[in-house]
Amino acid sequence: MTHRPSGFAWPFIAFAVASLAPSLAGAAPRVPTHVACVGDSITYGYAASNPSTKSYPAQLQTLFGASVQVKNFGRNSATMLSAPFGDVPYEDQPEYTAASSFVSGAAASAVVDVIIMLGTNDSKPANWMPSGKPKNDQQFLSDYRAMVEHFGGLTPKPLVFLALPLATGNNPCCSIDGTVIHDQILPLIKQVAAEKNLPTIDLNTPTTGHPEYFGDGVHPNDDAYALVAKWMHDGLLVDLGSAGAGGASVGGASAGGAASTAGASGAGAGGAGGAVGGAGGASVGAGAASIGGSVGAVSGSSGLGNGGLAGAGSAVGGSSSNLTGAAPAVGGAGVPQAAGMGGAGSANSGGCALSGGNPGLGSLGAFGWLGLGWLSARRRRIRR
Repeated sequence: MTHRPSGFAWPFIAFAVASLAPSLAGAAPRVPTHVACVGDSITYGYAASNPSTKSYPAQLQTLFGASVQVKNFGRNSATMLSAPFGDVPYEDQPEYTAASSFVSGAAASAVVDVIIMLGTNDSKPANWMPSGKPKNDQQFLSDYRAMVEHFGGLTPKPLVFLALPLATGNNPCCSIDGTVIHDQILPLIKQVAAEKNLPTIDLNTPTTGHPEYFGDGVHPNDDAYALVAKWMHDGLLVDLGSAGAGGASVGGASAGGAASTAGASGAGAGGAGGAVGGAGGASVGAGAASIGGSVGAVSGSSGLGNGGLAGAGSAVGGSSSNLTGAAPAVGGAGVPQAAGMGGAGSANSGGCALSGGNPGLGSLGAFGWLGLGWLSARRRRIRR
């Protein structure tokens, strides 16, 4: 027998929809005007068929369009570790100076982002654990803090995003150690993010288990560079209004560490009591929070909170929604490869080096409580 909500219940449902709509409409992304891409050969575009058009910064420029200036400050083989701990310290390279000048040269009204993607070259045994010397993990932590503070101290003050380096494929070249990256370097980067309350962009999770992304086990092929650009784009457009300690983590398996995609009887975006887009983001229901259906997922175009309500287990989302686990939300082969702008123009030596996601919605607390209240009322009517 089908039970429908009584006439008394419908005003509450209508009120819930009305209360939710402004929250969704107000979840506008923070759109940058300037983006400085700091990193090593993955940023530079090493092993791409044409770094000037296929590197991730070049394709990120295409995704943003002419209203945003995206500049490539990647340096092949660069390390986060300073001298004498790293063999090619980024802070000693001309790209570091050029990136700093790019940020400082922006107008006072500019919205400036800096993406730091360094750490994979640091995993080389000669850098991370040199023979006869202490491991350089604490030095890495210190140098990472110093770089974040350097860019964060510039005027106009940029928002610094910490990119978690990509995983490695089979038989990685150049002494790169994927286990050190995952087990030791990533936790240190996350520690800095938590200390400084900065957002992270997780490129490690969506590239794990995908050796087809890498030509030499370390550097992406053209299709994978397009994916990196897409994940970076979505990460920069995250709604940071609800980000808590450690910022909003985007890409990979979670946003803010507690998101889950809708399951057969799950809670939709946010999980049961979880958060999408960082600590403080509200969850949608506990298995039954969508109006008019069993389990609805709420997302939006680019995952930016512009979605709606879905019933009967369906999801409302845009083409760029990227709440994903180990597999990326954007497929590998067949990703459009539009031409973009070139890099910073500085010379890069050859060499082997390596350096996802959606924000949360606004508070959905009122919706969750009203949805549960309506379910309680319906159950009482059934029992009677």
